[in-house]
Amino acid sequence: MVCCGTRGKYNFNRSARCGEFIVVNGTETIARACKDPSARINWDGVHYTEAANEWVFKQIADGAFSDPPIPLRMACHKEINPSTS
Repeated sequence: MVCCGTRGKYNFNRSARCGEFIVVNGTETIARACKDPSARINWDGVHYTEAANEWVFKQIADGAFSDPPIPLRMACHKEINPSTS
């Protein structure tokens, strides 16, 4: 289910993007945001929610997607040899 949408499968309707009005069966409605975006993965059928982006970032930063699994703070660590500088 998308967070910001209206009607349609998965609360997604190409005719009414987030914040737009749509008329369905003679009734005008607006594509509104859900009450708790942190509980959703997809914002509007195209973009991920902030919660989803944060989860992906944490996986990358913690090394979960690395082989070998090295946290980002350690993978970017570089010692400088004083004799070569």
